Amino acid sequence: MASTTTFEIRAATHEDFPAVVGIYNWAVNQTFATIDSEPLDVEEAESWWDTHASRNILLVAVDEQGVLGWARLLPWKQRGFDVVEDLVYVDPVHQRRGIGRELLSRLIEEAKASGCKTIVASMATDNQAGVKLHQGLGFEVVGTIRNCAFKFDRWMDITLVQRSL
Repeated sequence: MASTTTFEIRAATHEDFPAVVGIYNWAVNQTFATIDSEPLDVEEAESWWDTHASRNILLVAVDEQGVLGWARLLPWKQRGFDVVEDLVYVDPVHQRRGIGRELLSRLIEEAKASGCKTIVASMATDNQAGVKLHQGLGFEVVGTIRNCAFKFDRWMDITLVQRSL
């Protein structure tokens, strides 16, 4: 049964990076939530953040136990900020508590406040929880890229979703 403790959403700090990377690497190694098949190391993530922080928003959901999930808003295809892409990951122990929904809702607010026109996401089609999360917050499926990633000994499709702001 999922915990019923409350959580807060705040901007991520460098101290959050080990937990953020840990949650992401669990998804890489155990799920179809990402098409990435190689874990990320903390140093690589911190170096990337130092270089790109001014063009990204990284939020974390936390409670007294620490980081429960994270979400990132970044320029889509690194070409400006009118169209942004979101990423949302929740620690498997804390899923089904509304953390992903709250993180994505906050990213949508941040995107609107930044003057963005569109928010997009691409996810493995097998990641039905991610697709439903986005659809529940007004995103529509706009396409599928077939057989574009090989993971866990099989080819995967990517679903593209979009929401106008």
